[in-house]
Amino acid sequence: MAEDQSHQPDPGPHGQDSEDSVPKPLLRRVLSLPALIALGLAAVFLVFMVTRFDVDLGATWDRIKNADPWLLLLAFAVHYTTFVFRGIRWRLLLQNTAAPGIPVPGAFYCSQLVLLGWFANSVGWLRLGDAYRAYLYRDEQNGSFSRTIGTILAERALDTVLVAVLLLAAVPFLLDSGDGVTWVVLGLAVALVAGLAVMLASMTWARGLLLRRLPDWLGVRYARFHQGTMGSFQRVPEATVWGLLGWGAEIARMYLVVQALGFDISFALVVFLTLANSLLTLVPTPGGVGAVESGVGGLAARLSSISVSAAAALVLIDRAITYISVIILGAGLFLARQAFWRTQPAGPVRTEDR
Repeated sequence: MAEDQSHQPDPGPHGQDSEDSVPKPLLRRVLSLPALIALGLAAVFLVFMVTRFDVDLGATWDRIKNADPWLLLLAFAVHYTTFVFRGIRWRLLLQNTAAPGIPVPGAFYCSQLVLLGWFANSVGWLRLGDAYRAYLYRDEQNGSFSRTIGTILAERALDTVLVAVLLLAAVPFLLDSGDGVTWVVLGLAVALVAGLAVMLASMTWARGLLLRRLPDWLGVRYARFHQGTMGSFQRVPEATVWGLLGWGAEIARMYLVVQALGFDISFALVVFLTLANSLLTLVPTPGGVGAVESGVGGLAARLSSISVSAAAALVLIDRAITYISVIILGAGLFLARQAFWRTQPAGPVRTEDR
């Protein structure tokens, strides 16, 4: 675009701007001592929640021991299909914003980066995984960090709309519980949608003004970020289908965990708990630790007939799949890719950022 070229700074090595990169030790910071201390503090918080709500650890452990292992194994497998669906969707968004003639990596590659982003979110504060995913794509594919971050923002916007719609479909079936907390969660989702809508509208309205006022080095990055965000909103029906499949896999995982434990919980509540889980991960602790466990466990106990100890068993098993396993498998994938990428020659030089 001509407007981008007017702000163009001198490119750095590999045809990229030096300011458009992220510091190399990003994951080292994610895995640093402060991050490990944060996990320890989160564990202390969980102990506090267990004692505060009088969870019977013996009863909780009995529930876990008696769970159907085959259904839990199936829940584990189903959960990891969400990374495939989300990887395919992200690839679609990248294709929407790619410069002409610039190939986009396959779905398998994109799915790996989505999983690594979740891994980084699980061990670091402030959802650094989103920035880490964009950094990996920039570093390995010689793409634009700013444009890639824009596609991830668009991905988050699409997810937020889907969460609000699915909550809106589930909440009416939970009204007989007489608990207004369902409306609070739905209101939070709707507020997030409204906030994102205002932000996207503001980006569109203020684009020209910002490009005129910002310094050249920052203006060109904002132009790419704007292009990555707004350009992603093409082929929305196709992106929505893949997004629904991703959320469907997460709901199916929770449903299988409930069935493995033998709990009598309605499907609408399963949907509600799954989506509430996703909203609670926005709390800026590693993986939402503390907020997710207490929030989902409390909601399960309040909105169903199961006990607090049974709800704790549900949360512990589900988090073992969605949190602990992501840390273990994500770390393994990270180490494997580190060994693999060190042996690969440098990728082709791209001119999309020149």
